[in-house]
Amino acid sequence: MKRRKALKQIGLGLSAGLIAPQFLSSCGKEDPGPEVPFDGTVAIIGAGPAGLYAADILYAKGISVVIYEASGQCGGRVKSLRNQTDFESLYGSATPLDFGSDFPLEIGAEVVMGSDSIFGKIVSTAQIPTTDLATAPNKYILGNQAKSASEWQGDGDFAASQSFVDALPNYAGTDVSVEQASAGISTRARPLLNARIGNVYGSSNDRIGISPLSKAIKKRTHDGKLLAPKSNPMQDILLSRLSLVTPFIKLNTPIQSINYSGDVIILGDKSGNQYEAKKVIVTVPVSIIKSGAINFTPSLPGSMTSSLSKFGMDASMRFIIDFKKNFWGENSGFVLGGSTAPQYFNTGVGRSEFSRTLSITVNGPAATKLSSMTRENQIKAILDELDAIYAGQASQFIRYSLSEATPTTPSVQIAPIVAIKDWGKDEYIKGGQSYPMAGATDNDRINIGQPISKKLFFAGEATDVSGDAGTINGALASAERVTTEVINSILEA
Repeated sequence: MKRRKALKQIGLGLSAGLIAPQFLSSCGKEDPGPEVPFDGTVAIIGAGPAGLYAADILYAKGISVVIYEASGQCGGRVKSLRNQTDFESLYGSATPLDFGSDFPLEIGAEVVMGSDSIFGKIVSTAQIPTTDLATAPNKYILGNQAKSASEWQGDGDFAASQSFVDALPNYAGTDVSVEQASAGISTRARPLLNARIGNVYGSSNDRIGISPLSKAIKKRTHDGKLLAPKSNPMQDILLSRLSLVTPFIKLNTPIQSINYSGDVIILGDKSGNQYEAKKVIVTVPVSIIKSGAINFTPSLPGSMTSSLSKFGMDASMRFIIDFKKNFWGENSGFVLGGSTAPQYFNTGVGRSEFSRTLSITVNGPAATKLSSMTRENQIKAILDELDAIYAGQASQFIRYSLSEATPTTPSVQIAPIVAIKDWGKDEYIKGGQSYPMAGATDNDRINIGQPISKKLFFAGEATDVSGDAGTINGALASAERVTTEVINSILEA
């Protein structure tokens, strides 16, 4: 018999996860016990936004949780530069470089999408000051010239690309790639269109399916505002909000096998250790599942693997470069349309009067090309593109770290102040964000998040069907969905 009527829609959201754990931690002998009685443990694979939030919701209901994180740090693809210790990989140096910035520099997600989104509400509730990037006009690159939208007024190529972007949510044509759907856009404007669509959504216009992308954008319910936290790194905001579940995290524990054939699920890690759980939530990126890094017994259903094949997760790189002068415009937000690097972000806008740092995001084939180069050639390729746009000022004003001067020896330049994060080479991430190929549908997202035998569950941004796949919001929304599924499976037992 069912212990209790199953919950069809739990509606946990932000408030339950925010309030309930505090009540639980203060429970006394006379308290009635957990809201959802469960005599087992829910194991969660991955301590990114989806995994942490899922743990928080379940813990709020009195369910025992444990989180297995492959790396030595929480947050997944939400990472702040100031929290990193792998100096050689990031800086090409044994010691950190001084960017001289008094605001957060992010090597992963760098803006909050939607002031009224799930993550936007977390930021608002914590009273984190933000900059609305709508107040910082973007610059758009055409023919090695970067101008604002108003300055490009009257340019036919810019108008055509703008019209295509504006019409994207209402696309009703053939289910092809964005590149094929935009065949009428001139060669001159194609890098700009790729920067505004393909690169934003994790790849390039020739790989992303326009129909699934269009439908996802149209389904969003938040206001879509882009906000930059002024003083708090996004990784710190996330971990602070979900701090009550950090005691249940096992870092440096990459799970490589999940055997869910019996009543008790057996997890095996890279070191040969085994762990038991009654239910498991897998929140790792689709790139990890598709690579076979986790062995499932029994194998995943054919419907799931077939749907997984319709989503990609490409190379992704973040470059942070410090300059002695802001030559791209102190009040500008993004500079979009490069071929080597599609997206440049003025990190200091609205946050520091000394805004001399560019954050550069490269996804898809452009990132694959840069990733194959040496560090020196990567930096040179980006500086060459900026020099072509800004009359040589990038090479002229790039900032270098200096050796310490002595009475007899003057200081000398050692290395440019640049941080580089290659997400494609991160063993436990293997890319930037998921994106749909032509032919993908919401049913495919449902399939890759479908519970198996009421024991194995899946979450993560790629499984989101609310329109926010590929974002922090999508990851958090998937946590709300998957915890509803887990709790229903308990109550239906």
